[in-house]
Amino acid sequence: MAKKKNKSVSEPASSASSMPAASPEDGVSEAAALAAPAAQQAGAEDGVAPAAQSRLRRLLPDLVKVLIALAVIGLGAAIWYKPPLIRSSFPYVSCRFEGRQVAGATLYRPLAMPTRYYIELPQKLAGRYAWFAVDRRREVAALTEAPGHRFLGLKAIKRSDSLGLDLEFRKLDNSEWRVSFLADAILFSNAVLAVRLDVKPGQP
Repeated sequence: MAKKKNKSVSEPASSASSMPAASPEDGVSEAAALAAPAAQQAGAEDGVAPAAQSRLRRLLPDLVKVLIALAVIGLGAAIWYKPPLIRSSFPYVSCRFEGRQVAGATLYRPLAMPTRYYIELPQKLAGRYAWFAVDRRREVAALTEAPGHRFLGLKAIKRSDSLGLDLEFRKLDNSEWRVSFLADAILFSNAVLAVRLDVKPGQP
């Protein structure tokens, strides 16, 4: 009888020993499986900022090009509306007053106006002659006022401004002005003053 009792007691132990024991690796895999959804959700939330930054980085060169284009268009419109006067050494300008050569006359060319010239004499002569404007396309030489506008620190005119007093057939200083537009020169003169623009230097 004792032997049978011992046998029945030992059966649960053997059945318990037959069950597989839980390994540490199983615990790790279960924890990883539980943590995976949370990690994926956090990664999705964190991925919003990098995606936006990446999109902005791709668009940045195009935005820079658009801004540069707008700046160029704005500058071009401003120059067209108010052309600055740029000093020029061509054509060559010479001036004679009462038969004497006058040195120091300055020639200006307005930007975006290739057929227009402005001439500044070194001093006011005969109390009225200081600035002249010449439009080669219209074949007009005019007595004008000093430019009253500025563009980036330079003398400037407005395209809508009047050219000035047309000299042709005008009488000043008791003499009529003569204006000539030649192939290689522009001349306008009266009895006291003569101004000449030449394509070659050293003309009388």
